[in-house]
Amino acid sequence: MTVQLGPVAVSAARQAADFDPVQPTALGERDQVRQIAADSQVFDRIELDTVDELLDGYFRDPQASGYNLLSYRDGDRVLGFVAWGPRDLSEHGYDLYWIATRPDARRRGVARVLMERVEAIVRARGGGWIVIETSDTPPYAAARGFYARCGYQRLAVLSDFYRAGDGLVIYARRLNSKEAVR
Repeated sequence: MTVQLGPVAVSAARQAADFDPVQPTALGERDQVRQIAADSQVFDRIELDTVDELLDGYFRDPQASGYNLLSYRDGDRVLGFVAWGPRDLSEHGYDLYWIATRPDARRRGVARVLMERVEAIVRARGGGWIVIETSDTPPYAAARGFYARCGYQRLAVLSDFYRAGDGLVIYARRLNSKEAVR
């Protein structure tokens, strides 16, 4: 038997135990996290290797690397993950590096829950800003729409930044009571 916990079904036993589906990413989830990134079908080999670098830094020492990861789980199955960290040379800024969900878990609120959890952690650490840098190409349109729905404002587009035809889009959100970028 399953019941709804937020948008994703989890076992009744887990809900009864007040199971929190969002937890720090565990070493044993490495392959699932990498597979989720690969299944998104928007990242090339170099970008997928970057996921490995984030995971390596996180598992070695999140404090030193600046990489933090959370997984959204249903039992032993990771439905999505998010990676973020403090922005270099900034007292209150954080970067959101990656957020991705399994194809069969999309549009079920997994990414939204992960985003809200990161925002809460950043606030608790005294952070005031989250910055997201992404591509302006069509495969990233869904991600850009998600960021906008989460209240992130598009601040800049730098055409041909990554390569010809692949520009950089910068989103940001100020995390305070007014929730406005000024």
